[in-house]
Amino acid sequence: MRRFRNSLLVVSLFAGGCFAQSAEELESPAVNRIADRLNCPCGCKTNMACRMDPYPCRTCWENKKKILKMEQAGMSDQAILGQFANEMGSNVVVVPPGILGSLSFYTAAALGLILVVFVIRKLSRKEAAVAAGGAPHDPLLDRYHDQIEKEVEKLD
Repeated sequence: MRRFRNSLLVVSLFAGGCFAQSAEELESPAVNRIADRLNCPCGCKTNMACRMDPYPCRTCWENKKKILKMEQAGMSDQAILGQFANEMGSNVVVVPPGILGSLSFYTAAALGLILVVFVIRKLSRKEAAVAAGGAPHDPLLDRYHDQIEKEVEKLD
């Protein structure tokens, strides 16, 4: 009986050692590659690869355990991200910057400046044309001008 109990103890320790996650496994580049692409749901406004105090963040630690188990099960990165999105909502997956990335503010500012310069140049050309050649000649405006002149003379 004693022999059976000892062998059972050895087998349980061996099996437990196979499935236990060490800190090195949870902080491995493979796990952190996926954790970098997930927002931490604890409210810290960082990703799940965070090292905020008190380290380790329990929420991130538990999620890294899930990531490690899914990786060991042979799931791809996209499948793991999809699983987290299904469980926690689509806001958990980090959205990478667009084509312009962080330059979008500067791009918008430059386009706005170009637009302002274009409008100013367009308006200054009209004013210069009016000052140089006068108003464009329109017969309808001449008729109204003549009518206004006659009525002003009647007032005097």
